[in-house]
Amino acid sequence: MKKLLFLSIFISLSVAGFAQTGTGITVFGTLYQGDTIPLAFLDPVLVTTYVTPLTIEEQRKHSKLIRDVKKVYPYAKQAESLLTSYSNLIANAQNESQKDKIRKQAMKDLENKFYGKVKKLKKTQGKILSKLIYRQTGRSSYSLIKNFAGGTKAAFMQATAKAMGVGLDTKFDPANNQEDRLIDRIIYCIDNGKIK
Repeated sequence: MKKLLFLSIFISLSVAGFAQTGTGITVFGTLYQGDTIPLAFLDPVLVTTYVTPLTIEEQRKHSKLIRDVKKVYPYAKQAESLLTSYSNLIANAQNESQKDKIRKQAMKDLENKFYGKVKKLKKTQGKILSKLIYRQTGRSSYSLIKNFAGGTKAAFMQATAKAMGVGLDTKFDPANNQEDRLIDRIIYCIDNGKIK
């Protein structure tokens, strides 16, 4: 019986010893307060959630914001495309005279393409469009108009827009503005097919 007990203890210690020396996974680690903690580097992950309003009033406002963003977002994308192409033409122009002709043509094209549509927008849609133009181009509507049409026309258009309650110098700041953060989420959902 003693031999059997001794043999079973010997076998269990041998097996435990083999289990300790087997091949394993090598990972990076770091020491923290005397303990070794595994360390791994992961790819960045974008975590997004869709905000669900809680009250009926919040749901109504959120639905209205979605509707307004869906209406004006295509205009902002088209304006970005046109402004990028005209900015490239201006950058490649050979002299100031040629640059002025391109600027005048750009303003004419933008007015022909958007004036009738923008004129029909509601006040809140106009505000959102101004923010989205800033979001898409990195510049305010006022500075874009000033660049393409001159300071006098930009000041006139700013005064006209202000009279209607829309500021052309509005910036898009989702880090500090709750509405801009919601607009950014809505655009993300539109771009990824979550909102149609």
